[in-house]
Amino acid sequence: MIKRLLFLLMVGIVPVSSFSQVDISGTLDLEVSKGGNDSRWTTNEIAYQYRNLHLAVNQLNFFVSAQVSDAFFVDTRIQFDTWGTGTLNDPRVSLAQLSYEPTDLSIRLSIGRYVSPFGLFPQRILAADNSFNHMPLGYAYFINISDVFGFWPGAGEGGIYGGEGDPGLTTIYFGGYNTGLLFNWVVVPEVFSLDLAVTNAALASQRNYTNLENIAGIVRLGFQPAIFWQQGISLSHGSFMQQQDTIYSYYDDFTEFTQTVIGTDLVLGYAYFEVSGEFIYSMWSVPFFDGTDFIRDYYDKARAISLANYAAYVDLRYEPPFISGSYIAVRYDILKFLESDDLKNIDGMIYNPWDNDVTRYQIAVGYKFAEPVLLKLSYMDQKTENLDTDPKDQVYRAILTVSF
Repeated sequence: MIKRLLFLLMVGIVPVSSFSQVDISGTLDLEVSKGGNDSRWTTNEIAYQYRNLHLAVNQLNFFVSAQVSDAFFVDTRIQFDTWGTGTLNDPRVSLAQLSYEPTDLSIRLSIGRYVSPFGLFPQRILAADNSFNHMPLGYAYFINISDVFGFWPGAGEGGIYGGEGDPGLTTIYFGGYNTGLLFNWVVVPEVFSLDLAVTNAALASQRNYTNLENIAGIVRLGFQPAIFWQQGISLSHGSFMQQQDTIYSYYDDFTEFTQTVIGTDLVLGYAYFEVSGEFIYSMWSVPFFDGTDFIRDYYDKARAISLANYAAYVDLRYEPPFISGSYIAVRYDILKFLESDDLKNIDGMIYNPWDNDVTRYQIAVGYKFAEPVLLKLSYMDQKTENLDTDPKDQVYRAILTVSF
C-alpha cells in the first residue's frame, strides 16, 4: 500500500498537463522451466507446485518516465511478477521516485522508491540487463533469520514467501529497491562517484516500514581506475525488525537489532569478454528464538546474538564475434555461514554454523534476435552442505524477453 501511495503522491505533485515529456515502455518475460523434486522458491526460485515443466509469464513491467521541468522528473515501474507463487501476483509499484537533477551540477536527489545503490546486481535486475535466469545467492536464498523472530532455524526450513509460515529473509532484498532519500554525485566523470541513501529499513528487509526507528543508511563509492575496470565499495547499516506486541514482551525493543553489510563489486571488460561479480559480508545483531520463546538475559530482555555470513559470485561472459547478438556465460556462486561464539554458549544449540553453506553453478546462453527480443537458456545446479541428502533442486530455464 505504501508504494501505491508514493506513486500517487509523486505523480500528483504536478498536473499531467505540465509534463514536458512522458515516455512509456515495458518488458514481457515469458518463461519455460523445470526444477528438481526438492524445488522451493525460497531456495532455487522455482515454486514446488510448478517444479515440473511449466510455461508462465515470469514478469510484466510498465515503465513511465515524465519530465516535469529541466531539473525535475518522475520515474515509475509497475511490476507484475511470480515471486513466491509461480503465477502472476497482484501488481506492485516497485519504482516510484521524484528526482531533482540540475543542469549545471553533476548531482541528483531522489525521493520515494528507487533502485538500491548497494552493489552491482540491483543495476542488472531486469531480465533484459542480466545474463542469467537466476539471482545470485546473496539476493535470492532465504536464510535462518526472520524479521519477526530474529535468528530462528525454523525460518529457513519452511514457510512460503507471501504465503503461510515464515520463510526467513535473504541477505539482501531480492527486489533491488529501497524507499527513502537518495543522493548521487558524479565527483569526477568516468572516474569517481558517490551515492548516499537514507532508507526505511536495512538491506535484508522486505517490509514497507513507516516508523523512523527502522531507519538505515547506505554509502557507495564507485571508481573507474581504467577504461576496462569499474569498482564499487558499499556499506549499509540499519534495523530490519519491528515491534509486535502480540509476540514480544514488555521489556523488548526489537528495533534495536541491526544488520551491517559491507560489499565490493567489480566489472572488468576487454574485447569480447567480461568478468563481473560481488562480495557481500553481512553482520547481524539478532535475538534467538527457539520455537517457543526468545533466549533472554538477566533483565528479561531478548539476548543479542552476533552472527555473520558472506556471499560471493563471479560471472564470466563471452560474446562470440562470429555470431552477432549472442553470448555464453558461466557463474560460480557461494553462500557461507560463519560459526558464532554466542551460539556456543547456548545449551542444546546444534546449529553452528547457523545455516547450511550453499554452492551454486550456472551456465547460460543468450541470443538477441533484434533489439527488443532476447532469448536466454540456462541450467543451474547447487549443493547444500551439512544435510543427510543433497536436495534435488537443479533448474532448467528459458526466458524470452520482449521490450516494447
